[in-house]
Amino acid sequence: MTDYNTVTLPHNRRFESDLSPDNIHKIQRGTVNYEYKGVKCHKNPFDMALYTKLIYEVAPKTIIEIGSFGGGSALWFADLLRSYHIDGYVFSLDINPVTNISDDHVIFMEGDVLNLGATFSPEIIKYFPRPILVIEDSAHFYETSLAALDFFDKYLHVGEYIVIEDGNLYDLGLVQYQNGPNRAIGDFLAKTQGRYMIDTEYCDFFGHNMTWNTNGYLKKIG
Repeated sequence: MTDYNTVTLPHNRRFESDLSPDNIHKIQRGTVNYEYKGVKCHKNPFDMALYTKLIYEVAPKTIIEIGSFGGGSALWFADLLRSYHIDGYVFSLDINPVTNISDDHVIFMEGDVLNLGATFSPEIIKYFPRPILVIEDSAHFYETSLAALDFFDKYLHVGEYIVIEDGNLYDLGLVQYQNGPNRAIGDFLAKTQGRYMIDTEYCDFFGHNMTWNTNGYLKKIG
């Protein structure tokens, strides 16, 4: 049987969180019921705090969210931009696009993480204001997480971030995802050979990997 929990990272950094499995499950119950402005927004309190910090410090003018779900997180990201007086936009992509929400700073789009080039051509991306922040929150399988990493690697500039969400699904007992996000991060870091770093300022802010995005705050450095 394949041990999907075995992922090698630089310096033998582990994916496990300092949060106990019991606490992860309790917080997850609240996370899946959380709403923002009456719209489902599956964000846990740790990552809401971490995104608030990241967006303030990086000041992205383009946020690309892959996986819209109900649209609540896109609305929240747009409000964060406004609260910091950042003249930016959120492009929220989903295979089932959100059609019942309107916001001047959110563009909901139809698209597939496995075919991002059909939505984001080089001609489109070159006009996106920088910095860009990419948030991969789609299907959470190895293939989908790696597809987003590989696609945006061609376009991200040094200092920009891509966040791979929900690497703690394995800790939640959701073995059907076969530890997809974490395995994708491990393989991507191995083949990019130092072009990215795991930004532990965010991953470990509250304790080692006390985030749903375990080792998932990736910063391009070269």
